[in-house]
Amino acid sequence: MKKRQDFESQGFTLVELMIVVVIIGLLASFAIPAFNRTRVLSRGTAFLNDLRVFSDAADTYMIETGDYLEDSGSGSVPTGWDAYISTAKWTGNTPIGGVWDVELDSFGIKSGLGVVGPDFTSQQMQDIEDSYDDGDLSTGKFRKIAADRYYFILEDNP
Repeated sequence: MKKRQDFESQGFTLVELMIVVVIIGLLASFAIPAFNRTRVLSRGTAFLNDLRVFSDAADTYMIETGDYLEDSGSGSVPTGWDAYISTAKWTGNTPIGGVWDVELDSFGIKSGLGVVGPDFTSQQMQDIEDSYDDGDLSTGKFRKIAADRYYFILEDNP
């Protein structure tokens, strides 16, 4: 028969359990912000990938037809471009929120494509710019052309 002391030494004390809970909480407090940063970086990378695919398709369209993409409504596929892209990807939200758009002879550019109304903050858009272009959203190939519009410039005005 076991003595009472043998039963009392089995298991964890409340203090030991509290220490484990505090350690797990500290680990979680470090992991959650890192996870969020990684998620934002991943969304930005997916956006840049889609932007490259669409800009390559626009270049191909312009070479084959001799015309620039028409200025279509935000989220709408320009006429004739549906053979060059995934229309489902174009008409859905971008990885950073907002919708895709094409501009022609407006906002000071000849031709460009980009996003209208992204969920990303100005700093997050600047981070995308830093990783992709010249570090300045007012110059280069990737620009902020209006308050909530960020575009890849296909052709600049002369």
